[in-house]
Amino acid sequence: MELRRLGKTALEVSVIGFGGIPIQKLGRKEARRLVGLALDYKINFFDTAQGYGDSEVKIGEGIEGRREECLLATKSPCRSFQQALEDVDAALRRLQVKVIDLYQVHFVNDSETLDQVLGPNGSLQGLKKAKEEGKINHIGITGHNPDVLLRAIENEDFETVQVPFNIIEDGPDERALLRAAKEQEVGVICMKPLAGGVITEPELSLRWILAQSVSTAIPGMIQPGEVKSNALVGRASLPLSEKELEKLKKVCHPLEENFCRRCMYCMPCPEGIPIYLIQELGDKVKVPQVRELSRDIYARQKVNVEACTECGECEEKCPYHLPIRKMLKEKHGLLTA
Repeated sequence: MELRRLGKTALEVSVIGFGGIPIQKLGRKEARRLVGLALDYKINFFDTAQGYGDSEVKIGEGIEGRREECLLATKSPCRSFQQALEDVDAALRRLQVKVIDLYQVHFVNDSETLDQVLGPNGSLQGLKKAKEEGKINHIGITGHNPDVLLRAIENEDFETVQVPFNIIEDGPDERALLRAAKEQEVGVICMKPLAGGVITEPELSLRWILAQSVSTAIPGMIQPGEVKSNALVGRASLPLSEKELEKLKKVCHPLEENFCRRCMYCMPCPEGIPIYLIQELGDKVKVPQVRELSRDIYARQKVNVEACTECGECEEKCPYHLPIRKMLKEKHGLLTA
C-alpha cells in the first residue's frame, strides 16, 4: 500500500482510507471482520464521525488489539469550546482508545459557521485544549464548500482539510483549495471519491484522484470485495491512460448535468427546507448498497418538501443553474418510495 504524508502532521497515511459511513448497516461481527480485513490489506487510515450512527463503536471494536496499525480520524459538528471538549471525550469512549490521531470540525459550510468555530469561545480553541491534554494529536476541518475551506486553512491550526473531490466535483474552486493546501502543507482528505457512490467505475475514479495533490481518498466500504479492490488500487495506482480517462468521462458525463455539488450557496431556504440534505441523500438512494440507509436517515429528518412555495430563490443563488425545485420533488419521491 502506498503511503503519503498527511500534510504537516508527518503522519504517513495509506492512499486509500476507510470511509466509515456504510459500516452502520453491518452487524457488530461483520463490521469487526471488515475492519480487520482493511487492516490486513494495509489500509491504515480510518475515517468516522459522531454523526455516523454506531460507526465509531464498530471501528473501535474492529481495531481492538491492532491499534498500532492504524490512524483514527473522527469528527463532530462542534461549534463551541465546551462542546468540542465534550465531543472529544465521547469519541474516545466510543472508539475505546486513549488518543485520537486526527479530530476534525465537521460540516463547516458557510462563513458564519466558520467565524463561530474560529471565535474566542469556538470549537477550535476547545480542540487545541484537547490537543494540549493529549487527547487528540492533530486538528482538521471538513466541509462541502471549497471557498469556505480555503479561508479556513489560512489558520495554521488546521493541519488537514476534508472535501468532496472527484472527476465530477473538479472545478476552479476545488483546484484553488488543492493548490493552497499544497502550498501550506495542509493534508487533503478526499471524501466522496465516487461522488456518493454514483460513479460506477470505482477503480478508474480512485486512480484519477490519486494522480492529484491529495493525501488519501476515503471511499465508503461495506463488502469485503470493495475493501480488496480499493486496496489493490492503493498498491499500484497508475495514472489513467487516455482510453481509460475517456471511459471515466463517458460514465460521468450524464451525471454532470444536474449533479448537486453541495456548495450550499442555495441555502438557507426561506421555508427551512434542507436542500443540501435532500440532494445528497437523493443521489445516495440510487446506490443499492446504501439505499435503505439513505431512506432511514431521510425519514428521521421529517423533511416537509411540500413547504416549498416555489419562490425560486434557491435556483437564483445556484452557481450551477440547477433546476432545484424539480430536483427536490424527484428526489423526495425516491427517498419516500
